This record gives sequence, C-alpha cells and structure tokens, in this order.
Amino acid sequence: MTAAASTQPPRTGRRQAPLPPGEVAPVVLPRLFDRTHLIRASRAVLSLPVWLQALAVYFVSRLVALGIMAMVVRTQPDSPWTTGTRTSLNDFLNFWDGGWYRRIAEEGYPSALPVYETGEIAQNQWAFYPLHPLIVRDISSLTGADFDAVAPVLSTVMAAAAAIVILVLFRSVTTHGRALMGLALVLFFPASPILSTAYAESLALLLQAVVLLLIVRRQYLWAIGPVFLLALSRPIGVAVAFFLLLHLISRFRRRDAEPYPLREVVTSWTLGVLSCVAALAHPIHAWIRTGSLTAYTDTEAAWHTGETHILTQWVTAGERWLGPLSVVGLLVLVVGMIALLVSPAGRTMGSTMQQFCWGYGIYLLLFFTPQTSTLRLLLPLFPLALALAVPRSWAARTFVLSAFTILQVVWVGWLWHFTPPGDLPP
Repeated sequence: MTAAASTQPPRTGRRQAPLPPGEVAPVVLPRLFDRTHLIRASRAVLSLPVWLQALAVYFVSRLVALGIMAMVVRTQPDSPWTTGTRTSLNDFLNFWDGGWYRRIAEEGYPSALPVYETGEIAQNQWAFYPLHPLIVRDISSLTGADFDAVAPVLSTVMAAAAAIVILVLFRSVTTHGRALMGLALVLFFPASPILSTAYAESLALLLQAVVLLLIVRRQYLWAIGPVFLLALSRPIGVAVAFFLLLHLISRFRRRDAEPYPLREVVTSWTLGVLSCVAALAHPIHAWIRTGSLTAYTDTEAAWHTGETHILTQWVTAGERWLGPLSVVGLLVLVVGMIALLVSPAGRTMGSTMQQFCWGYGIYLLLFFTPQTSTLRLLLPLFPLALALAVPRSWAARTFVLSAFTILQVVWVGWLWHFTPPGDLPP
C-alpha cells in the first residue's frame, strides 16, 4: 500500500456528501432524536415492571406540576389561605376548596343550613363529600401533623396509586406502549396539578380506576365497596349509576356474543342497584342532619344561581359567553363528544370505559353548570386519553404532551392563582 493510499478514510459502505467549508457535522441532536434511539429507550421502559413504569411517569409529572406551582406561587399575594408573612408552596396547595375540606375535618357538617340576610342558602360544607377530609383528619390525629401538611401528601400518594391502577386498566384493553402514553396524557392533563393539592380528586381518581378495572374483569361484587367509597369522595355517584345502567343494558343486549351467565346477571344487577343507593348516601345524610330534604341540592345551588336547573343551565351559561350562538355551541360540543366516543380511536378504550364516558357525559349535561371548574371536572373522563394516544408518531405525542404542559401553566397561573379581593375558583 502506498503512502498516498493510506491517507484515504476507511470505507463506510455509503457515500456522505461533503460538508461546506467551515461546517461541523451535528452529532448530538441527531443521535438524541434518532428514531432508533427513541424506540430502544421506549422498549427499555416497557420492559420494567408495570408499577415502576407508572411511578416513573407519575414522578416526572409531579416534578412538572409542582415546579409550575412553585413558579406561580412567587407571584401570589396574601390570600385567605396564607398562614405566614407570605404565601408558601404548602399554603398554595391548600387553596380554595382545601379550606372547606379542612372545616369538615375540624368542625364536621352544620346541623342547620346557614342563610344570608336575604334568606338564601349560604355556601357551606354540605357541598363537599366526607371521605377525603375524614381520612386526613384520622391521619392527622395519629401523626399529630396539621391538616394542611397531611392533605397534599395524601393526595400525592393516592394519585401515585391511581397511576398504577390506571396503567393496569389501560393495558387490559390496548397495547402496552399506547397504555403508557395514555397514562402520560392523564398525568399531564392541564388540570392535573390538582392531584397534588388538598382536594379529593386523587382519591376519587384512584377509586374510579379500581371500579372500572373490576368491572372490566367482571368482578362485580368486589366493586361494591369501591363504588360506595367513590360516591362518598366526590359528586360522581349519579354518573356511576348512569354508567352501570348502560353497562347492564349492553351486557343483556350482547348476551349472545358475550356470555352473560346467571351468576354475573345477579352480581352485576346487585351492583347496579347498590350504586343508586351509594349515589344518594350523602344527600340523604344532609337531609337527616338538617331536616331539609333538599339540603344538598340547595347548597350546591348556592355556588351558582341559587336555584337547581337541569340541562337549561348549559344554554344559560352559553348565552353569557356566546350570546345567540349558545345553542349552536352546545350542539357542537355534544356532537363532538359523541363523534369522539364512536370513532375508531374512541373504541380503543373498550366498551366498559366507553360506557363510563357516556354515563359521565350525560351526568355533566344534565346537572353540571359550566364554570371555571369545568376543566377540573373533566378528569373522570380520563379513559379518553386512550383515544388521544392512538397516533404512533413521536412528533404528535410530543406535541400533545407539550401542549398539555403549557396549559398546566395557564391553569395554575389563571385559575389556581388567587387575585384579591375575590376571584373565580378553579
């Protein structure tokens, strides 16, 4: 071999275009975003135990959410929940309804409905369900820690458990990769910072995921206890009853395609009937304690117009925001929801989770008043994350997760942040 030949670069099997003078080939970014590296990394993650996959995604989501909270609290002036000379992060995590939950833990529920000078029912504890504050109260009694310290920690732990159950639930109906992506979309949802606060959303999310998993597995009797606990954690019992009615009708209609043995007939209808009892437990408790049959609904109405409406409240709220286009806006919203549920992407969540979304959607349409809390109250529709997880494009998934993260900043900065002297709740 001659000296001239020895200076030639080794052959690589493919010809590379020469770089312009002064240019340096980028090495780091192509390797970082190379599809093969992403696929290899995703396979490594999916080889981990299910619980570890869930907790890994959850841990990252909490770092993001708490980081956003810590950033926004620096702009928070004194508030009704500030305990020191300035609002701390722990104060921030106990804002808004956290104060009502604390009152329930420390004072219980009033035996007489408070009223304003006008005679209208005043806002009071009966609008909030007892399970979360009573658990916090008991932990506080055992540990000696304050409610404000225990409540956010309890929510954070409950949400971690919910992440594991949700991933197991999602994996039962779709591929492991899509299930993990669906979980990530749930945990990065714009209102997901609520899962680290003194609210009951984390507890309810865990119980809802357990109920859905048990029903997917047709373990109806095991679901009775979680259904009652769920109905005592958040105002979701009526929605669960609607869901189970749809589920039972579906099982009966599809009994030829899917066997519906007598044992499951008895256990599923037992669960359905008891879910109605569970949905009424808190309102009946309010009636017995106060002597007013409508104590719960009157208290709920105190946060809005002072009157209870069914369905028409959507049109009224739409007129306030959209004017004469309110009916059109409502129809677009309803048709869009139906289209998503019946689409091929919507069907990937399986019939049981589809039925829950139908039931919860009907509940919101009939009884919910659109307000600044709307985004937070969409959390129980978490099975829809599987529909959003259908695209396999890394670019599409990155875009959605990035958009959700940006909207978390908007949600915390606009809704959770309190602007004195008064503000709208998140």
